[in-house]
Amino acid sequence: MIKRRVVVTGIGVLTPIGNTAEDFARNLRLGISGKDTEENPGVSGYAFPPVFRIKNFDPHKYGTHILDPFIQYAVAAAEGAIRDAGFDVASADPYSIGLSVSSSKGGVHTLDRFRDRFLRNPSAIMGARIYSSTVPNFGDQWIARRMKIKGPAKCYVAACATGVAATIAGFRMVQEGQADFCLAGAADASIVPVILAGYNNMKALAKKEIRPFDKRRDGFLVGEGAAVLFLETLESAKNRKAGIYGEILESGCAQDSGHPVLFDPREHALSRAVKNLLARSGTDVGEIDYINLHGTGTKHGDAYETGEIKEVFGARAYEMTMSSTKAATGHMLGATGAVEIAATLLAMRDGFIPPTLNLEEKDKVCDLDYTPLKAREKQTRTALKVSMGFGGQAMAILLRKI
Repeated sequence: MIKRRVVVTGIGVLTPIGNTAEDFARNLRLGISGKDTEENPGVSGYAFPPVFRIKNFDPHKYGTHILDPFIQYAVAAAEGAIRDAGFDVASADPYSIGLSVSSSKGGVHTLDRFRDRFLRNPSAIMGARIYSSTVPNFGDQWIARRMKIKGPAKCYVAACATGVAATIAGFRMVQEGQADFCLAGAADASIVPVILAGYNNMKALAKKEIRPFDKRRDGFLVGEGAAVLFLETLESAKNRKAGIYGEILESGCAQDSGHPVLFDPREHALSRAVKNLLARSGTDVGEIDYINLHGTGTKHGDAYETGEIKEVFGARAYEMTMSSTKAATGHMLGATGAVEIAATLLAMRDGFIPPTLNLEEKDKVCDLDYTPLKAREKQTRTALKVSMGFGGQAMAILLRKI
């Protein structure tokens, strides 16, 4: 099989620090946090730790206002990616465009909003409305309806690694010729009581701040949003004279089957995914200029991830530049990996390393260079994005500037 070279020519985002790629890149560089100012926000009458909400977004503009927010965000990000790529969907073969836009939770807002009403009056119409806004693959479906796309559609769910999994699926679609173009990414809108309460009872939520790799870290805070990338072949991008953010070189996946939440350092799932990726791409560890980490700010997760990076890169890990952007955006759950791929590509374009906010004193077991507090000016040619999800999903994707 001939493997085609796949590049990213469009980025659409909705994040707590910006609803366009340019706003997102600027605020990321400035070290802006999108955390809400409320210390204990009320969510449907319940008080929770702070959250990172989308701001200044009007779904009426897209005609999606009656749909679940995760679909609203997916549609808006997809349209943003198309605009950014300068691609005319109407003039393209609709069967040549694929979709791989996922969500780890689907329409939990809809379930929360209509649950009691449906129990009181269980009508078929309301059941259909709930269903059409709930299932994770309906983000794909609504994008296809609006843009009249008829190509292959996939929806991979991998908890907090969903965004990377979806991008990998889209990459393979174009690389293998299943589609010539693909919209790939993820959306999540999970700021509802049942999700927040679940994480809070698991002791996964921080009290006030996400502090990746800091000795005081005590968990993550939930964000919402979406990122969608427009993928096409390098040949197509050159023929269109499109701007290219970067090339997707390869990907890697692995599974840790020991525990539903915690990764076992003896199984080395994350390092296996990265090693497989490097081997398949023929990339030497010395070629990686930057790593965008998962970095959730949990005690176990940050220590595990640090150990896995050392497992792959050995002594060179101490010389490498890396960071986590979750203290800026919140943990956007299923969307977070796609947003962080977008962050990495924008940082590569603009010549900076995004900072790890709130990292004031490193934990002794988290002793690598995480770019604390402020962005750093640096040209990056090859970058690695890693992601992990509850259930043992470990993902990695390799990006290169052209």
